[in-house]
Amino acid sequence: MKSGLSLLSLTLMGLMLFAGTAQAASPLFAPSAQKPVRLVLNQDQLEGMWKQFKGELKQKWAEFTDDDLMLIEGRIDKLEGKIQERYGDRREEVKRWVDEWFETHGESARQS
Repeated sequence: MKSGLSLLSLTLMGLMLFAGTAQAASPLFAPSAQKPVRLVLNQDQLEGMWKQFKGELKQKWAEFTDDDLMLIEGRIDKLEGKIQERYGDRREEVKRWVDEWFETHGESARQS
């Protein structure tokens, strides 16, 4: 009886390991999908490109008001707070757009 029980235990353990491997390889369980999105720009980047950035931010994400932009005025912590306040359910999407904007505009904005 013990050998039957241990065989069953080994079989179940093997199935669990196999299922875990399949899930780990699945795009739904990718490490990036599990981590919260964080802004990757730094304070100097945001301050340096604030004028150019805020126009496109307001155009793309219309819930940002002129008052919001005046309050943020190039501060990362305030930008993150307003993203949370205005787009709580979509904040990862907004943060991803912010990071992508700075990736694509970073070099051109530094050269102007």
